[in-house]
Amino acid sequence: MYLKTDDMLFSSGNGTGLSFYIKYAEESTEDNPVVIAKGVDENGKEFEEKININDINLRNASYVEMSALEAYYNVDKGNSLSSFPQETGCMGLNDRCDLISSFEKVIQDMNKLGRYDLQMFYMRNMNTYLNASSKHK
Repeated sequence: MYLKTDDMLFSSGNGTGLSFYIKYAEESTEDNPVVIAKGVDENGKEFEEKININDINLRNASYVEMSALEAYYNVDKGNSLSSFPQETGCMGLNDRCDLISSFEKVIQDMNKLGRYDLQMFYMRNMNTYLNASSKHK
């Protein structure tokens, strides 16, 4: 885990051992936000990747890309470490998921369990990501 400094947008990881931080890239602009993610993957191997926020595909995103979106749009994490459905916590560096389908599944599950507070939390977060991504299409 990296200690968050003032120039970082994000510093965290997940349950696999993936640990990283995200900073703005030098060429980042308001219309074309670009970030650099740097850290270690689930095997302890160092990585660095440049991510164009406007190009992230919510239907095929890595955990690092999703975290970049979460940090950039300052998405509500509630009392959790993440705004994402719990299943994303076991994603490795190169794993990809359909974030929208993950949200839809957890929303259905919370409805069945009668956890309408969590259902609304996940619906609000899913809509934040959908609204953000639709602005750049």
